[in-house]
Amino acid sequence: MIHFFMKTLQEFENFFNQDMMPDMEALDARRKTVVKRGTTIVLVTLVGLLLTSVVYFSLDISKQDNNSFFYYIIIMAVILITGIIFGGTWARDKTFYYDFKQQVIEPIVKFVSPDLTYEPKNFVGSDSFQRSRIFLNRVDRYSGDDMVHGKVDKTQIWFSEIKAEYKTRTTDNKGRTKTTWHTIFRGLFFIADFNKNFQTSTVVLPNRLGRGFLADFFKKMNLSRREKLVKLEDPDFNKHFVVYGEDQIEARYVLSTSLMKRITDFKEKHPNHLYISFVNSFLYIAIAYQKDLFEPSYFKKLTRFSLVQEYFEDIQLAVSIVEELNLNNRIWTKQ
Repeated sequence: MIHFFMKTLQEFENFFNQDMMPDMEALDARRKTVVKRGTTIVLVTLVGLLLTSVVYFSLDISKQDNNSFFYYIIIMAVILITGIIFGGTWARDKTFYYDFKQQVIEPIVKFVSPDLTYEPKNFVGSDSFQRSRIFLNRVDRYSGDDMVHGKVDKTQIWFSEIKAEYKTRTTDNKGRTKTTWHTIFRGLFFIADFNKNFQTSTVVLPNRLGRGFLADFFKKMNLSRREKLVKLEDPDFNKHFVVYGEDQIEARYVLSTSLMKRITDFKEKHPNHLYISFVNSFLYIAIAYQKDLFEPSYFKKLTRFSLVQEYFEDIQLAVSIVEELNLNNRIWTKQ
């Protein structure tokens, strides 16, 4: 049987330097061109605005009237709008973002596993997000992109960037209604076919309350969940996470000592909030980010290894958990 072997960070860095660097350098040259053009447009626009102001304010104030001020505002607006329109057409590289994803993100996915497929415009569905039981809020708006799916040996996986939100409406004393959107989760959302029909759910959440008697008391009082607090014996894991499960024995069976260590090691290297759940036949992982993961910035050098290292490590976390749970050995089979 063919086994999946995880790639190391050193192997990925070698791949980045040897195979990806030519494309990265070409993209970076395009990025610099866009920045130079944009800078030129900004400078020309500012000079136009400055000259217009100098001319206007150098006129004899006694001869100025409302019409002259009106014409001054019109000219300033025309210069500003022209700069924006011209900058948007001449300075912009229309295919830069698409090419970045095809020449950077897709090769990373294929490096991790040739059996994975990358779809830039697709994303994990909201039904899967809600079935995970990680986030219990009502979802009113849901979007995403950068979908990856396929098999790691015999285990089917899916993940993408997503953003889930809910809305609230308030009415002031004049009867005016205001709608406010609140982010439930923004980041990378991962699903794997666990190949076991769980009878219960187990949820691993960030430990926001710390440790101690009062912290434990409030964790137990989490009335929004049907799952109950699970006490585990790993102090390092407990420092970062709190676990809720419907079945204490099953939760401990799933969260083995080695798996808790692997999750803890990842958390100690990354500041991002990490959520994990085991529900029905599936494993869910959510890694929170405050930024778009796979979108290039015109103001950051693209040939830096750190630009892609984080993405690689996120994929490796998901793959390592699949490996750790022995999903590919099919020890636990669906009934």
